[in-house]
Amino acid sequence: MCGIAGWISREGRVTLPPLVNMRDEMVHRGPDGAGSWISPDQRVGFAHRRLSIIDLSPSAAQPMHAQHEGRKVSIVFNGEIYNHAELRRELVQRGMSFVTDHSDTEVLLVGYLALGLDGLLHRLRGMFAFALYDDDRRRVLLVRDRVGVKPLYVAEVAGDVLFASEAKALLRHPCVTAKLDHESFRHYLSFRAVPAPRTLFEGIQCLGPGELLDIDLRTNQQYRRTWWDPLERATAPPSTLPAAADRLAELLSESFDLRLVADVPVGLFLSGGVDSAYLLQLLAKRHNAPETFTVTYPGASEYSEGGEAARLADEVHARHHEVELDQESYGDSLIDVAWHQDEPIAAPVCAAVYHLSRAARDAGVPVVLAGEGSDEVFIGYRSWLRMRDAERWNGLLPDLPGRLLRRGAASLAASSLSWLSPHVEVMRRAAAGEPLFWGGAMEFGEGAKARLLGPAVARTGASTYEAVVRPLRSAFEARGDARDLTAWMTYIDLRFRLPQLMLPRLDKMGMAFGVEGRVPYLDHRLIEFVVGLPPDWRGARDKEGKALFKSVAERELPREFVRRKKRGFRAPVAEWKHQAFGKKYLADLQRFAARTGLFDCAAIKALAATRGDRLYFSLVNFMLWYCLFIEDVLDSGVRERVGASRRSVGAKDLVAL
Repeated sequence: MCGIAGWISREGRVTLPPLVNMRDEMVHRGPDGAGSWISPDQRVGFAHRRLSIIDLSPSAAQPMHAQHEGRKVSIVFNGEIYNHAELRRELVQRGMSFVTDHSDTEVLLVGYLALGLDGLLHRLRGMFAFALYDDDRRRVLLVRDRVGVKPLYVAEVAGDVLFASEAKALLRHPCVTAKLDHESFRHYLSFRAVPAPRTLFEGIQCLGPGELLDIDLRTNQQYRRTWWDPLERATAPPSTLPAAADRLAELLSESFDLRLVADVPVGLFLSGGVDSAYLLQLLAKRHNAPETFTVTYPGASEYSEGGEAARLADEVHARHHEVELDQESYGDSLIDVAWHQDEPIAAPVCAAVYHLSRAARDAGVPVVLAGEGSDEVFIGYRSWLRMRDAERWNGLLPDLPGRLLRRGAASLAASSLSWLSPHVEVMRRAAAGEPLFWGGAMEFGEGAKARLLGPAVARTGASTYEAVVRPLRSAFEARGDARDLTAWMTYIDLRFRLPQLMLPRLDKMGMAFGVEGRVPYLDHRLIEFVVGLPPDWRGARDKEGKALFKSVAERELPREFVRRKKRGFRAPVAEWKHQAFGKKYLADLQRFAARTGLFDCAAIKALAATRGDRLYFSLVNFMLWYCLFIEDVLDSGVRERVGASRRSVGAKDLVAL
């Protein structure tokens, strides 16, 4: 687990200072060492910050090089290959040799030489983003893992290609300037994050999940392609539902065991829910007194699962750590959070993950397991089930009267409900003939965005549906059954919401303190198994979410615990909106709108006056990012404080600047 950066220059002008600047902007991702390398012709430069998790020896440092039968390859790699020992044995049997004792980085290099790119990729089980230079073929390969656990950003300037684990690292190159991408901004307001390959930075892109970029230095051509899609790799289901449950239990155990591979301690982010409780049971069977970490919100019992988490931890004799997060400490950390996010990830629990990660690092636990992905793979959200049923009823309406009814309902909703109501947007989609479900993070609807955006925002470009949802829907229909509503829900979240919102919050908040997050529920073989099951087995018709998974979890946990009502991992920002925390940021937000013209001032005033919602948080998150990166308030002194010692500068100081 590390931070990587690189510079590919067709004109042979790679030099060390910009490469080192990009690398060391990510010192938090790799506090254990640093390295850099430039090819003799100065066309390729790689840089690396090291967080030692597997093979802690100096021989496993990066950039790493290997050769076989005259072919030379070099790599920088961020992530973990969990099945590296198995692959190493296979490669040794093929006659390949190794220098390191058990480095997974060297397995990638030697595996590429022996198996080729596709032969290697489809054998990997892990999370990874890497850049590999094949000197013989004069090509650079940039690769992101199947579900996008690890990020990889790319910028093209003056014919050169730059890449890094974080967008902020690219800004350290003298040819890259931070500018707001207006079309991406509109999409961010819809989803709390920006869909790949776009980012909020104009001119900076990211690789999507399961995507690679092939740069041919002989022809100066680039080829981007998706090398893994869950529906294309779906496996045939067992013959019976009980057999499917047994196979799921095997896959979960196998995935879990793989994610314990480390030469350092492994802990767990523990909530009071079934997902992390199940992981705790598996962990306790394999390790005595595991380390667990839970966040609580004093005075907000609806959001705090500390009591249940402490009970679960006590039952298995875990060393439990409880992190209390109140309004003041939460608000004071948002500057640090925004800086480490790179681009806004408007999930209020980002701050919670940030503080949990600091607690894990303080406890000497640089690897933590987390439950991300369970609800998306196993259909666990109640909102999904409601949207599934709404979509089903919508599809039953006869054509002509159905169109008239939908238009009438949309008009009535727009005139009678708040412009911020999600029901207005759902009715609009129905009337427009669009899918009702656009992913699990529905924020501002199209009508709300039109009212919210200020005069400084360009209105050109494709609509959010055309630019984001339609391409994903077309890809889904080309590979799956358009009538399978829950398969669509899982697919769009696997291709967008998880890799661009959920997983980055775990990666970036963890790596702020050099802590690696691992996600057992997102092993690709587990995903391929679940998406290949019949719809009814996956929960297409159940009234209770995650029925198949819960039947497996009951083998480890009491039934009454497994079947209780889901609470979810949230932060009380809606309750804090009209308390000290919200008032502080809402005032800043109104000044920001007036100063920049990015938001309509009247709309911001109306949003500030509403009660019981968390929508303002997405705008606050954006405001902090904009002040840090676009307006460049973050001078070198603040950069050092936030990036190295992680002390907050304070929102009032930021906005004043």
